[in-house]
Amino acid sequence: MRVLMLTERYYPIWGGAENQLRQLTPHLIDLGCEVEIITRRWHPEMPIYESIDGASVLRVGRHGKSFFKTFLFTISLIWHLFRNTKKIDIIHSHGAVAMGVISCFAASCCGLANVAKIATAGRILKYKNTLTGILLLSLFKRSDAIIGMTREIRRELELIDAPHEAVVQIANAVDSERFHPYTETQRQTWRTDRTIPSSAPVVLFSGRLTTRKGLTVLVDAWSRVIRFYPDAQLFIVGSGYNQTNSVETDVKRKVAEASLKNIYFEGSTASPENYLGVADIFAFPSLLEGFPNALLEAMASGMAIVASDIGGVVELIENNNTGLLFPPGNAKILADKIIYLLEHPEIRYRMALQARRHVLENFSFEKIAKQYMETYRRILS
Repeated sequence: MRVLMLTERYYPIWGGAENQLRQLTPHLIDLGCEVEIITRRWHPEMPIYESIDGASVLRVGRHGKSFFKTFLFTISLIWHLFRNTKKIDIIHSHGAVAMGVISCFAASCCGLANVAKIATAGRILKYKNTLTGILLLSLFKRSDAIIGMTREIRRELELIDAPHEAVVQIANAVDSERFHPYTETQRQTWRTDRTIPSSAPVVLFSGRLTTRKGLTVLVDAWSRVIRFYPDAQLFIVGSGYNQTNSVETDVKRKVAEASLKNIYFEGSTASPENYLGVADIFAFPSLLEGFPNALLEAMASGMAIVASDIGGVVELIENNNTGLLFPPGNAKILADKIIYLLEHPEIRYRMALQARRHVLENFSFEKIAKQYMETYRRILS
C-alpha cells in the first residue's frame, strides 16, 4: 500500500501535527506501507528531496499563506501526482479543512482515494459563514474518510452533514518507551546541572508558543504561584518561530516587564523527553485543542497534569483522577491548582501513575497505526 502524506509543515519545523506524523510513519512502514510526504518548502535552505525515517520527503511551493501561494502549492502537488499516479494509492492530509480540500481535489483529479485528518476543533464551523467556505466544505465532505480525533470534532462534522460512514475517530498516539518517568537520581542530576535547588518544584509547559496555547494565562498564574513557592521553577519548552500567531516575543516581554523570576524559555527541542521526565507538574493552559501530543507525552512521562477543560483534553484527563482541569483562560484557578498539587505530593504522585497507565493502555503507536491501516484498506476496497 502506497500512501502520500500531505502536510503544510514538516521537520525541521516542529509542532504537534508534524511530530505526530513523523512518529507514526515508521509504524506504518513496519505494517507494509510505502510512505511519501509532501510539504511546503518554507525556506530556500531546506532540501527539495530528503529521506527521513524511511519515508521520502518532497518540499514544494514557497513560504506564505496567500491564495496565490496556496494555488502554486496545489498545482505542484497535482503535477507530482500525475507523474506518479501508479505509485500512489491514497492521499492522506494532516491539519485543517484547507489541507483536506487540497487533498480531496488532488485525489479527484488523479483518480485516487483520500483521507483528511482534522487536528483541531473549532475551525470547521467557521467555513459555514461564507459562500466560499460553503463551497470548500462541499468538496471537503467528498473525502473517502475523515479522521475526527475527538468527540467534539465529530460533532462539528455532523453539523456540516459530513457522511456518517466517512467519519472515523482515531486518536493521536505516544511513544511510552521514549516518554517515561525518570528515576530520582536522574531528576536530581538534572537539577544539579542547571543549578536548581534539589527541593525546588519544577513546572513545565511544552508546545508551540502561539496564541491558542494560552501562554499569557500561564504567566499570569505564575506570579501567584511564586508568592507561595518562591523557589518554584517554570520551564517553557517550545518556540513561536515561523508559527502563525506567535506570541513568543510578547510573552517574553510580559515576563520582563513584570520582573517575574524563575521562568526559563528553552526554545524548540527534538528531545522534549529530557524535560518531561524530570519535572513535577505539567501546566497546559491551551485555549483551543484537538488531541494534544504535548499532553499525551506529559502523561506518558508520569507527570501530574493541570490542563484547560476544553476539546480533546477532556478525553484524556479525568478530573481528579488522571489530572486536574481548570476553566480555560482563568489564571487564578490555574495557579490554585498548581499550588494544590505542590502542597499534596501524594495526590500528585497518584495522578501521575494514573495518567501514565491510561496512555499505556489506550494510545500506543502500534495500536493507532493499525487503526489507520484498517481505514486505508476499507476505502481501497
